[in-house]
Amino acid sequence: MMDLENVKYSNSRGQFKIQQMVFVLIAVMILFGIVSVFFVSIRFGSLKSGVEDQRKEAVFEQVRKMAGTPEFIWTSSESCASCVDMDKLILLKNRTSYKGFWKDISLLKVSRVYPAYTGECTLGSYPECNSITLVQGDNYESYESFVSLCRYDGEIGGTRCEMGKIIMGFEGVK
Repeated sequence: MMDLENVKYSNSRGQFKIQQMVFVLIAVMILFGIVSVFFVSIRFGSLKSGVEDQRKEAVFEQVRKMAGTPEFIWTSSESCASCVDMDKLILLKNRTSYKGFWKDISLLKVSRVYPAYTGECTLGSYPECNSITLVQGDNYESYESFVSLCRYDGEIGGTRCEMGKIIMGFEGVK
């Protein structure tokens, strides 16, 4: 009988060792699972940040390029890449054919920085006004780019350029 009891004892001791090993393996697997979840969340967080940075850079580039579009560009004998024609913009503001032209833009505004005036530009208040708003929407994040605002000035018989900025607002870009 003694042999039988020793066998049972060593059998249950072997089972206990197997159970210990299983619990250790499960604990190691859980630890690796937690570490991998943290690694993946950090990696996706940096990926999301990179995508947002690229999206913002594309938006800034679009704002900078707006001054070079045919509707905005100053056309004279002088070459100026970032000059905006204020005379074109005041006429463009009142054109109904351009009402749905900029579909992806929630705000499109050209504003003077210096010299500062007050109020929105109309045909009656132009050129002594501050800003021309072409598109005004809701729920947007705005971005700006500095430009030269040029116009023909009859008093001096030539071109007058002032400091201004283009302000554009986009939905969903944060």
